[in-house]
Amino acid sequence: MDMSLGHGGYNDDSWAITRFFREEVFHPKKIGSNIGIVYASALFNFQSLLLVVLLTICTCTYLRAQAPTLIDRNKTGVMGLFWKAARIGERLSPYVSLACFIMAFQLIVY
Repeated sequence: MDMSLGHGGYNDDSWAITRFFREEVFHPKKIGSNIGIVYASALFNFQSLLLVVLLTICTCTYLRAQAPTLIDRNKTGVMGLFWKAARIGERLSPYVSLACFIMAFQLIVY
């Protein structure tokens, strides 16, 4: 297929990338609806949401161990969520690590 003609002025790889994401070549988890296609995100998929929460807890705990002032200076507000995630990771580390192992096993098997 000649991509240099008839594709809206695209004569490089940008046409292929645009086609990859907009047309039927790339399909993340599609949920059908009457209006159109709705793509599932981590907010609507419980397994993905749980994975994001676990990774946030583990990352914040690691960052607090390496650079405590980076996490400890923001204990309130939106940035305080990272401080709280670090505290959860420190205090409940056996349970968090068990949850990480279970999630890893589930992702590998399923």
